Amino acid sequence: MARRFRDRGRPARRGRLVTANVGPFALTCSANTLRHADMSERLRAVSAAGFTGLGLRLADHRASGLGAGELRAGLDAHGLRLLEMEHLWDWADPTCDPAEDEIWALADTVGFRQLNVSMFAEHETAALVARFGALCDRAAEHGVLVALEFMPFTTIRTLPEAWHIVCAADRANAGVLIDVWHWRRTSATLDDLAAVPTDRITSLQLCEARTEALPDMREEARHHRELPGRGQGADGGTAALLAGMAAQGLTCPVAVEMFSDELDALPAARTAAITAAACAEVLAAAGWASGTWATNLSRGVNP
Repeated sequence: MARRFRDRGRPARRGRLVTANVGPFALTCSANTLRHADMSERLRAVSAAGFTGLGLRLADHRASGLGAGELRAGLDAHGLRLLEMEHLWDWADPTCDPAEDEIWALADTVGFRQLNVSMFAEHETAALVARFGALCDRAAEHGVLVALEFMPFTTIRTLPEAWHIVCAADRANAGVLIDVWHWRRTSATLDDLAAVPTDRITSLQLCEARTEALPDMREEARHHRELPGRGQGADGGTAALLAGMAAQGLTCPVAVEMFSDELDALPAARTAAITAAACAEVLAAAGWASGTWATNLSRGVNP
């Protein structure tokens, strides 16, 4: 298990891992890559691996027991910013979820760039458009972008479907999130991407899909993802995909989103180092131009 995901560096003295060389890339570690690590362990591991951004689920913050000020102090101490917050709820339900108040409070005190959302409940397209627009309006009051993520086992299954909703909602702070696993399993193409203005792709989450799909897509997506450059991305496949995206002018923020039972079994510091190195390798091979990003609380920089 450990051998399969072995990082290329060697353990440093006193049990500390060598910091991964992420080169010029401003990488974010998404919430689920270290989904079982507590907050202090997560912050240490992510920072040591060379990441500059972090993604969190609202549940992560709740479980940490930290106040907003303590979370922000921890991020500052480790040189990190929040790129993304996530919370699974039916945002198209006319009844507003009280969790939104917690999300906006974190936006106002800790700061983050975008709220990542998907949709598991069934709704008519018109309702999704209207209520996605309303969610974007509420997010705009706090300077937050809303990133709509397509997944093959949700109501919004493909990149064209996600873009239709974002386009029809017509909000300046709305965009589409691309996760490479979902890209692979929905057979998305660069032609699909060409239909979306590059400034409406909020961010890119790196990982890879297995060469052969498992019968249960949700099981595979949540437990058996591959590192960038492995699985369907082997032999330069991930780098080629990224190069194709870059050729269309894509320079959005990049994160790593690894749902992996095998990586979960490793110490958080090692998982962070392995994933950071894998991402940096494919980005460099693709000639990716690393863009900059700011949280909603940053001044003088566009979100």
